[in-house]
Amino acid sequence: MPLHPAIVHLPLALTFILPILILVFAWAIRAGKMSKELWLVMIGLQILVTGSGYLALETGETDEEKVSAVVGKKIIHEHEESAEIFVGTTVIALVASVAVWFLQPAFQDKARFIVALVSLLPIFFAWQTGHLGGEIVYKHGGGSAHADFREVFRPEPTAIEPTVETDNESLKADDNDYSGESVIEDDEDKREDE
Repeated sequence: MPLHPAIVHLPLALTFILPILILVFAWAIRAGKMSKELWLVMIGLQILVTGSGYLALETGETDEEKVSAVVGKKIIHEHEESAEIFVGTTVIALVASVAVWFLQPAFQDKARFIVALVSLLPIFFAWQTGHLGGEIVYKHGGGSAHADFREVFRPEPTAIEPTVETDNESLKADDNDYSGESVIEDDEDKREDE
């Protein structure tokens, strides 16, 4: 099983959540409800987004040759370019987060809110990269590059449909059934016997 699809969801999901978390932390630190040292959590999350994004980019490179046998290289290249831009924008947001830590305390509050705005930039590229990756898999059949063809081409066993006459005893005609003529004939045969 390829590693790329297992990794890509982490940076994409975190990218959408991070701006909200940054705003909450920035507000809480400004209001004195959180210690300024908790900004390190935001820096850690930015590192996680950038690192996992880079790892997803590298695992995509590994899968590219196999998937390009099924999907056109142009489509894969568009996805790859979008992913590279995405990782680049996460680096910008990470640098901005780290810079806040080293600013003088008088400038840190405003800078945290600016970081929240900067962290919106990767969202567009995360969406675009995910969309193009989804097209590779679902629209162009890229996932089939990793399929085990022994499983794909194994014939499915066919079920034998039950027939009324042989398989279901309760549906067989017997003396208790009313089918018109045969009952009348049976009654006539019984009278003759008497």
